[in-house]
Amino acid sequence: MRHSTHTMGNSLNSKIASFLSNKHLMSLTGNLTVQAINILYFGLLFRYLKVEELGAYVFFNSILGLADSLRSGFVTTAFTRWYCGAAVKRAAEVMGSTWVISIAITVVFGILNLGAYLVSYPLANEGFNLFIKWSGVTMLFMLPSFVGMSVLQADQRFDKLLYLRSMQLSMSVLGLFGLLLLHKVNVTNVIYTNLFAAAITSLVILMAGYTRLGDIRYRSMECIKELAHFGKYSVGSQIGATLFRNSDTFIINFMLGPAALAVYNLAQRFMIIIELLVGSSVATAMPMLSVAYNKNDKAELRNILTKNVGIVTWVLLPIVGGTILLAEIPIYILGGSKYIGTEAANLLRIFMAMAILFPIDRFTGITLEVINKPRLNLIKVFMMLTINVAGDFAGIYLFDGIYGVAIASFPTVLSGFLFGYLLLRKDLSLSLTEMMRVGLAECKALLAKFLASFKRVQSV
Repeated sequence: MRHSTHTMGNSLNSKIASFLSNKHLMSLTGNLTVQAINILYFGLLFRYLKVEELGAYVFFNSILGLADSLRSGFVTTAFTRWYCGAAVKRAAEVMGSTWVISIAITVVFGILNLGAYLVSYPLANEGFNLFIKWSGVTMLFMLPSFVGMSVLQADQRFDKLLYLRSMQLSMSVLGLFGLLLLHKVNVTNVIYTNLFAAAITSLVILMAGYTRLGDIRYRSMECIKELAHFGKYSVGSQIGATLFRNSDTFIINFMLGPAALAVYNLAQRFMIIIELLVGSSVATAMPMLSVAYNKNDKAELRNILTKNVGIVTWVLLPIVGGTILLAEIPIYILGGSKYIGTEAANLLRIFMAMAILFPIDRFTGITLEVINKPRLNLIKVFMMLTINVAGDFAGIYLFDGIYGVAIASFPTVLSGFLFGYLLLRKDLSLSLTEMMRVGLAECKALLAKFLASFKRVQSV
C-alpha cells in the first residue's frame, strides 16, 4: 500500500514537472492567469468608476501604450532576433547595448513629457491631461520590468514571467480593493496604485538579476547601431500596430465622446481571450523562429509557422462560436446591468467574428521581422492603419455610431491577412490548406494525449 501511494505521488509529480517544462503550456497558463486578473481589475473599474472617468482612463492607457510601443518596438524584436542562440560574449554585448537604447529612449521621452507638462497642462480633454501628467514617471518605473521581461521571454522562462506579471497585476487589484474600502475610487488614485505596483515589480526584477544590468559594460557602438538599424523598421511596425489597435479609441473619443468609448472598450475587453491565445503562441514561437532563421533552416521555419497558425486557429473556433451566441452573458458579468441594452453585446459579436483571422495575421507579421524583412511588415501595418482610419470615419458617417467603427475593422484585418500571407507564401511555400490540416492533426494529438494522461491519473 505504501509503495502504491509512493508510486502515485511520483506519477503526479512527474506529470506536474512535465507540464511546467512545456513552454507552450506555461506561456498560455501565464497569459491566462494574467488576463484573468486583468478582467477582474477592469470589471471593478467598469462597476465603480463613472462612465466618463472610465473613458478618460481608457484613453490615457491607449496613449501610454503608444508611447511604450516606441520603446518596445525599437528594442524587443531586435533584442530577441540577435540574443537568441548567440554565443555568451555576443549575448552580453547585445544585452548591454539593449540597456543603452532602452535608457536613452526613456530619458528622451521623459524630457519631452516634462516639456509638454510645462507648456500645455491642463487641456480640455481629461485623457490627455492624465497622459501629460503621469506618462513620464510611469515609463521610468516600468523600465527595469520592461528589460527584465524581455530577457525572460527570450530565454523562454515563462514560469518566471507568470510570477512577475501576476504579482504586478495583483498589487494593482489589491490597491483598487483598498480604494474601495476607503471610498476613494477615482481615476487619479487608480493611477497611483498602478505606479506603486510598477515600482515594486521593477525593484524585485532588479534584485533578482533578471535584467542583466551588469552587462551594460559590454555594450558596443557597433552593436547599438546594428540594433538601432533593425529597430527603426521594427519600431515603425510596433507604433503602427499600436495605432491600429488604438485608432478606434482615438476616433471614438473625439467624435462620439468618452461614454461611447467606455461601451466600445467593454466589448473589446473580451478580445483578451483571443489575444492571450494568439499572444502566448507568438511569444513561444518567436524565439524558435529566430533560432531556425539564424541556422538558415527554412524548412523548420515553415513548419513552426504552419503548425502554430493551424493549432491556434482551430482552438479559436469554438470560443468564437460560443461567444457570438452568448454575448450578453460576458457583457453582464464584466460591466454589470448598466451596459445591458447598449451596443456592447453586438460589438462583441462583430469583434469575435473577425478574430478567426488574427492568428495568421500576427504570425506572418512577426515572421517577416524574424527573417529580416521588417520593412515589409512596416508597410503591412501602416496599410492596415490607413484602411482602418478611413473605414472608421466612413463607418461613423454611414451608421451614425460605434457600429460603423466595428464594421470597418473587417476590411482592415482581411487586408493584413492577405498581404502577409501572400508575401511569405512565395518565400516559404506556405499553404492555408496545409495550415488547417496540420493544425487539426496537432489538436487531435494534443487532445488524445490529454485524455490518455487523465485516464492514467484516474486509474492510479
